[in-house]
Amino acid sequence: MMPLCETDAFLVKYQLMKTHIVALSTFAVCSMSWAAQVVDVKVQALDGFGGDTGSVVSRCQTKAGQEYDPVALSRDVNTLKDSNEFEDISADAKETGDGVEVTFYVRRKMRYRAPAIVEGADFFSASKVMKDAELKDGYLFGESDLAEAAAKVRKAYQKKHFPDAKVTATAEPLGSGNDCTVRFVVDEGTRKKISSYEFDGNESVDEAELREAIGDLPWWNPLGWFSDSPTTDEQLKQCVAKVEDVYRNHGFLDVRVADPILEPRDGGKAAVVFPVTEGTCYKIGEMKIVGLTRYPEGVVREKSQLPEAGAVAGLKTLTDAARRIEVVVGSGDSGLADTHVVAKPIPSAADPSVADIVFEVAEGVPVVINDVKIRGNDYTKDKVIRREIALAPGDRMLEDRAERSQKRLQNLDYFSRVRYYLELTGKGKDANGAEWRDLVYEVEEKNTGSFMVGIGASSVDSVYVSAEVQQSNFDLFAPEKLFRGGGQKGRLYVAAGPRIQSYEASVTEPYFLDRLLELTVEAYRRNRWYDEYDIIRSGGAATLAYPVKFWNPKRLWRNDVDPLVTFGRFGVRLGGEFIQFDDVENKYYTYKGVTKRWLKEEEHKYGDAAEGVVRIFWSHDDRDNFRMPTEGSRTQIFLDIAGGDNEYYRLGFNHRHFFSPWRGIVSGDSWMKQHVFMVGARAETIDGFGSNNDVPIYNRMFLGGPKSIRGIEYRYVSPYIKETHGGDYIPWGGQTLFCMNFEYTVPVVKMVRLAVFSDLGCVGEDDFDLDFSDNFAWTVGVGVRLDIPMFPIRLDFATPIEKPDHCEEEVFSFTVGYDF
Repeated sequence: MMPLCETDAFLVKYQLMKTHIVALSTFAVCSMSWAAQVVDVKVQALDGFGGDTGSVVSRCQTKAGQEYDPVALSRDVNTLKDSNEFEDISADAKETGDGVEVTFYVRRKMRYRAPAIVEGADFFSASKVMKDAELKDGYLFGESDLAEAAAKVRKAYQKKHFPDAKVTATAEPLGSGNDCTVRFVVDEGTRKKISSYEFDGNESVDEAELREAIGDLPWWNPLGWFSDSPTTDEQLKQCVAKVEDVYRNHGFLDVRVADPILEPRDGGKAAVVFPVTEGTCYKIGEMKIVGLTRYPEGVVREKSQLPEAGAVAGLKTLTDAARRIEVVVGSGDSGLADTHVVAKPIPSAADPSVADIVFEVAEGVPVVINDVKIRGNDYTKDKVIRREIALAPGDRMLEDRAERSQKRLQNLDYFSRVRYYLELTGKGKDANGAEWRDLVYEVEEKNTGSFMVGIGASSVDSVYVSAEVQQSNFDLFAPEKLFRGGGQKGRLYVAAGPRIQSYEASVTEPYFLDRLLELTVEAYRRNRWYDEYDIIRSGGAATLAYPVKFWNPKRLWRNDVDPLVTFGRFGVRLGGEFIQFDDVENKYYTYKGVTKRWLKEEEHKYGDAAEGVVRIFWSHDDRDNFRMPTEGSRTQIFLDIAGGDNEYYRLGFNHRHFFSPWRGIVSGDSWMKQHVFMVGARAETIDGFGSNNDVPIYNRMFLGGPKSIRGIEYRYVSPYIKETHGGDYIPWGGQTLFCMNFEYTVPVVKMVRLAVFSDLGCVGEDDFDLDFSDNFAWTVGVGVRLDIPMFPIRLDFATPIEKPDHCEEEVFSFTVGYDF
């Protein structure tokens, strides 16, 4: 039996011996002639297992009687390493009078034979210990693998609140050969369940922010349901640095957090206590930039947008300001690449709570790009990355363009990390004295695909089951790469419930024909079952969109490299659709004083129809976050022209604007800055042309429900027909729609916001019908927004201030999904 501590000493001696062997071997190889023959091949086992060593020689190309080849010998060593049978292996070649004598030094791995021996484990069963150790019967392992297995068991104990648990693992030979069993000796210690994380000495920072930084999330946060709070020594040491970072970002630049202490609490529990010495919370005093030679300090200060005097001297604030100075100095007519800036806070002699900031600039040199290199992309195509980079060989290195390219790559969301740097080329300088260097973008790819199965619900769609497969870095023509790496977007979606059934597939190519031309191809089948009839739409479409660019006078005045600014996208959508109007109720209804089977007549006229629709549109979206926006807007203007069984045109406008009314009014990181006001406006009109000027019911317009006018039943804001026997009102739809939404949301705790809102709108009977007197609705209400990632929930309570007589109220409504 070889304990781990003895094994570690043996490994140190062995590694020293192996180092000498490799050094002697290198010297011998360099001194021997190229034509020497191998006279003998030996194997020396360092493990003491005995057994057949001839299998080592049989797998090597180096044989007795052959010409000695150091390359072949190196290849033999790598081959033996790749077999995973040896923990350590090296080779020695010695010149003798007759030729070359080769010796392989091998240390074979042990082979685990179940069952293992487990001692001292009370809380865990022996089978649980072996499951955590991840040792399998017949598994080859070395001493490092054994130490790792013991560490895994100890970590499992720590997760179950045994902070002092100790686990040792030793190998015990079973007869001859390398077969061994493993003995795990466990000292569990006392179980101390962690009841809380406390910060002794904290007076200035919200403890919720500190707990969030270390990964201790409250029970109501779904992100905490799938992660463990820190318990192991390694995790707690990492927490110390995270807590210090939070303080430094709040201006406590001298903060010190000692190693956490485990303090007992009632009921056999314990608290992890972080001793905190906050120090001074610094405010920014005077700021100075030193080391500039190419640009005046005033110009750099203005373009760098330095923080204001009196602001909190947070570490991130200062680091970001230093980076902005680097970008300014590295850009423009005298751009100096590889400029480095360090922000040094110096406590003021007049006021110890104020820190004067000195930005020390180490200027770089002018650089011309020799080549742009991409590294780290295993499956993402080079061109997908290169098209986001605004610099090319022969360009001057400009930090602003390089950083903008980095952000564009980050915004693709294909990579967990993106960085860029310059490499020397040895080409010297160009005629203007600028150095030739290579610009390298290094990326680290991450998983860009997702598969989600879930249950959705809303007051409109009822409960439904859905499944969705998405790949944001899709490649339709690369099955060998699992359809990844082409920069396309692919989506498959299925949903089924008592009210809806949907099948959708789409592919988007953002650079069609290698131009800034976005192509989206989609196919779908959507069923919706109403109480009075069913509508089934099956079809497909292809959309081409191109960014609209304008000359920006400010950029022209600043002599920017790119004076154009993108303002939205112009596009054309060509679609074809087959519409089925089925399972229609055969009842008499009254509309405008006329009683007949109105729905049956619609079925007779428009029951099965094929439409071809051309949509011309302009859209613009500059929201800061498309899921939970706090500022920016989304706008679309469109014109549809349809032919086929139904001929009509539709003209529409949709706009959503988000902003904080207090931004620019209150200073600092005020809670009021997180208030968000949303204003929405939507207007549409439709009319038929050609042989039939009427518009089918499934193309007419309706309002009401959680995504338009809350507080009113779904689709009930519209002209209506009335059932002759029974008196029920049925939405009939109109040809002109107008709707406005106002919503003000306030954060309560993380991921929870309260909302107050007001919705108003009307549906007119004819095209461009602005007489809203008969079908006008206005509601007010309050709501709760649960901003759960990928599963946001909107809960609303609303009541009408004004509504048409036939409209039914819906006090409570809820939806799962993002902005309506």
